[in-house]
Amino acid sequence: MNSLTVKILAALLSVLMVTMLGSQIYYVINEKHDTEEAVISTINENISFDGVIIRNETVINYNGSGVIDYLYPEGSKVKADDAVAEVYAGEEQILSKRKTAMLESEIEKLEKAQNPGTTNFVQPEAIKNRIDNEYKQMLGRVVKGDYSQLSDDKSDLNMIMNIYDVVTKSESGFNSLISDLNAKKTNQSSQAHSVKDTIKATKTGYFVSVVDGFESELTIDKIDSLTENKLNEIIKSTPQKPANAVGKIFDSYSCKIAGVMDSDKRISEGVALKLALSASKNTYDVYVESVKNCDDGKILVVMSCDKLDEQLASTRVASSMIVFDEYTGIRVPREAIRFNGDQKGVYVILGKDITFKKIEVIYEGDDFVLSKNTDDQKYLLLYDQILLENVQSSDISQPDTSSSNSDSSDSSQSKGEDDSGSSSK
Repeated sequence: MNSLTVKILAALLSVLMVTMLGSQIYYVINEKHDTEEAVISTINENISFDGVIIRNETVINYNGSGVIDYLYPEGSKVKADDAVAEVYAGEEQILSKRKTAMLESEIEKLEKAQNPGTTNFVQPEAIKNRIDNEYKQMLGRVVKGDYSQLSDDKSDLNMIMNIYDVVTKSESGFNSLISDLNAKKTNQSSQAHSVKDTIKATKTGYFVSVVDGFESELTIDKIDSLTENKLNEIIKSTPQKPANAVGKIFDSYSCKIAGVMDSDKRISEGVALKLALSASKNTYDVYVESVKNCDDGKILVVMSCDKLDEQLASTRVASSMIVFDEYTGIRVPREAIRFNGDQKGVYVILGKDITFKKIEVIYEGDDFVLSKNTDDQKYLLLYDQILLENVQSSDISQPDTSSSNSDSSDSSQSKGEDDSGSSSK
């Protein structure tokens, strides 16, 4: 091949490359479309508010002096004349009493660990499995941030490991250790003087030690007179424990929860909802008893709750949240929604090809909807480029005629819709 031919071919190749580059630049400049990428979005429109807990409560008073040691967890069921607290001269006596109780529990578990009735009928492998289970349970609590039962779990695990040591002959017994613990228990018992006085329940019900001064004001029969200003006053106030008040009893485990919140069509009388408290890991089933409109556009809501736990029992004002269902799907702007036939969807673009893809709406917001996330190619897929602009019918890519005709209606325009592809009203 002579040099002239090479030069001609090189020139032609250069012209071709310039032409291709120019056409690409022209396409980018003149064919830029207004699009939005299809991305995953999660919607959870919970409603936060400060809840005020209301019950019929009876205050227990004590006119004596001393340090009070309560005998029950908050919200425990008691009968009339049950001792709910003991009075001691000083805190040192209460501390000695608790240490004595801990030593008694430890001694009891060591005696059980070496008891022939326990060790003679247990296989080492079965105990090993129990140790593994206890250990996993403790780890699970730590991961969840639930530390309330870790002390008891640790005690139970120690006892099982002690049984394992006796069964496998690693330990002959714990008599020496039990003797030492008995000596410590005797020493602690000698430091704890007798109870100075006992405080008893005045009626049958559920006992709590917390008293805030609103017991006579926040009662079931006064709920109808509650106002937004009154609730805000209670929420912002500092609890004032009345003199000589040492606890209170309420008749029923159920309660009312009142709060002021933004108006929401999902909250109406007779509706069942889910409620969460910041101080508790539990979720409570509540029932909306009344909804009143406030002057500032908010609503005053009264809900009933038939569940009782320690947090709910000892709380007057709680940071609360009404929990609604959570939705996860592909976010679609409302302005992009079009109709082809009776099918709702959007136009997407890939390169120069524009096609119609269906959407399955699972949630509707003000200016967007969430479409179900699927791998069906006929539906909008993650990372598709959604066209926001109007689409001319001449721009739409024709479907592959070799494929099934089951969805041939996708390419037809809906009745009454012009070729501009305008969105439905």
